[in-house]
Amino acid sequence: MSSVLPSDLARAQAAARAITREHARTFYFASHVLGPSLQRDAYAVYACCRSIDDAVDRAAARGEQVRPEVAGQILERAYGAGGDQAGEEWMPAFRETADRKNIRRQWFEDLAVGVAGDAGPVDLTSWPELDLYCYRVAGTVGLMMMRVFGLEDEAAEPRALDLGRGMQLTNILRDVAEDAAAGRIYLPADECREYGVDREALGQGRSSGRWKEFMKFQVERAREQYRRSEPGIGHLAAGGPRLATWLMRELYAGILDPIEQSGYDVFSRRHALSWGQKTFRGLRVVIRRAGGRI
Repeated sequence: MSSVLPSDLARAQAAARAITREHARTFYFASHVLGPSLQRDAYAVYACCRSIDDAVDRAAARGEQVRPEVAGQILERAYGAGGDQAGEEWMPAFRETADRKNIRRQWFEDLAVGVAGDAGPVDLTSWPELDLYCYRVAGTVGLMMMRVFGLEDEAAEPRALDLGRGMQLTNILRDVAEDAAAGRIYLPADECREYGVDREALGQGRSSGRWKEFMKFQVERAREQYRRSEPGIGHLAAGGPRLATWLMRELYAGILDPIEQSGYDVFSRRHALSWGQKTFRGLRVVIRRAGGRI
């Protein structure tokens, strides 16, 4: 790794923070319980993930066939010595974090495969395919954040994958209509057939078959991932790392509540928690896990 002047590193860290604040509001909200050093590390990792996502979007907008290699040059620079391009002011902060925290390049390569797959039509056929997709676009980030928070015990990795899986399933259920209209259907085809859900109807913004029963099954699957992740949270250091992870778990899982309360209407609205609801849930997490139980 090349040496970086403290002033350059500070500017890179500020750039990473700005990217996170703009594009990852829930994560940024939860990050406020972290100390400054962990915040900087978390923002640097997010900035690299976001850069990969943006590179895929730009390639797709140009009409190019998107492949995982579109992120290859970013990773060459991220795990190399320099040559950063415009818009990569965050890069020195990432290099310093990745080197110090032992964050594997393979996780970013797997992430790139998943993100590149989003650029074209998506039609997943089964739960194993959906599970693999969840690993690539969310589980990998969970593994990165384990390292950021100082946990290198590989025995805890399955629980990080559970949390990432739950969060990504929540995103998928929230965005069914938007994704289907864009030609991306992540809900497994075999499960749709089982419940009589017409995938063409999804693209037209309407439900079909035993939709509520189908969605109840999917919501419960997501909640089960959150439950399975909980023992792993206890492996994190008490204080900021553990509390931030509990916050992310609670805030994302909370999106499932309005989906359920609406009768699984994900076609006429995009369900989310308001700032006030996030604050209330955040305070509830702090109170529930205070007194050394965090």
